Amino acid sequence: MSELYNLIPSQENIYTLVKYSFHKQIVQVPSSVSFDYDIDFSLLLKALNIEIERNDCLRLRFKEVDGVIKEYFLPEYKIHRVPVLTFNTKEEQEKYFDKDAQTPVYFLKDECYRIKFFRAYNGYSGIYFNVSHLVMDAMGIFIFYTDLMGVYKALATGSELPPPMFRYEDYIKSEHEKMKNTARLEKSAEFYKQYFAKGGEPGYAGIHGPEFLERERKRTHNPALKVPTAYSPIYDKSAFLILDIDAEKGQKILSFCREKSIAPEMLFILAMRTYCSAVNYRTPDVFCNLMCGKRITYKDQRMGGCVAQTLQVRTIIPETDTFAEALDECLTVRNQLFRNLNYPFTYSRGMLMKMYNHKVIQGVSAFMVSWLPFSSAVNGSDLAMEFRTYNLGRYFNPLYAIVFPNPHTGGISINYMYRYKIVNEKTVRSFHKNTVDIIMKGIENPDITIRELLNGVTR
Repeated sequence: MSELYNLIPSQENIYTLVKYSFHKQIVQVPSSVSFDYDIDFSLLLKALNIEIERNDCLRLRFKEVDGVIKEYFLPEYKIHRVPVLTFNTKEEQEKYFDKDAQTPVYFLKDECYRIKFFRAYNGYSGIYFNVSHLVMDAMGIFIFYTDLMGVYKALATGSELPPPMFRYEDYIKSEHEKMKNTARLEKSAEFYKQYFAKGGEPGYAGIHGPEFLERERKRTHNPALKVPTAYSPIYDKSAFLILDIDAEKGQKILSFCREKSIAPEMLFILAMRTYCSAVNYRTPDVFCNLMCGKRITYKDQRMGGCVAQTLQVRTIIPETDTFAEALDECLTVRNQLFRNLNYPFTYSRGMLMKMYNHKVIQGVSAFMVSWLPFSSAVNGSDLAMEFRTYNLGRYFNPLYAIVFPNPHTGGISINYMYRYKIVNEKTVRSFHKNTVDIIMKGIENPDITIRELLNGVTR
């Protein structure tokens, strides 16, 4: 057998969810991409097998050894057949993929992913991919789609293959080496200790308002409770809602970020945390999670695998700050967290729990955000494409917002997955509307104050 490796911190972060969930589909990522031209699926299968050679995470497998999850790489692997599905209606297509999305990928039984080709109801040709999060994160998936279609194009036209992919196995080795740097880890631990201590114990500020926290206070007879049992392994059923920002507003947002050199995810986090502040007694202290892609260099962007890291974003912003000042604060927090990217989430979360005596299922983060910087072009092509994710059916966080430029509409899409036991669709729609309104008011008038933005929030 090939060399066995322990999971790296990014994977440990994901595997933690398995240990505290009864429903194992929360550690997989179902998605699809479709294109506005006919695909030769027999040729795409050949391209897929070439991709498996190029993109080594597609040969990644897992096994349990003495109670510890280990991973290894198959030297070679081929897929001899991929189902080709044809859908006549949108409802038929959605129903099929929603069902598969909520069927666990059994990564300990050598099923690390499921892949299907399809002819969509709208005439597009596409690829559906449901993969263990231990194998790929969201950007790893899009890199897979992009490189696979690059290989397909090369086979179809007789041109050269795209540049080689970098090996995820080498990344795994480098991550284990980084974990031996105890001085760096101790420095990051000191940062997090001060970061979590500033402002005292953080409080839960959900998009649904204070009702959930107030119920927990009554149930526990603790009127001072700040962090409820938000991460329930039982009441974790989720719903899914896709909401869009139109092309005009989307392009204004993206242009603002480019011109000001602003990370788009922090613009969205600022707007989202402002809404949460408004509906939670206008608390200045809002805590959320950011799923950071950690793909910074060219090498990172030409490699598969799971490299994402969950970052705990705490922002304490007074109402007297302007939008521009608040955005600067968000960006400062992001820079601080990025300087400590190699400190595992399991360590920082454990530290927060220990500092404030939180239990495992107590969650201070009311929502999580992922920003996926997808390009509207695939390998230089300007052909229209559609990308989307699907509802897992179960999720640990009250709300997860996956935000990305929509190459099909020219705007921005947000895929919301939310626990409907504590968050309903009406609330998600209000959250979305106010998020967009806050962003637009802020980029059009950076001197507007947070107080003015809070006053403009509607439920």
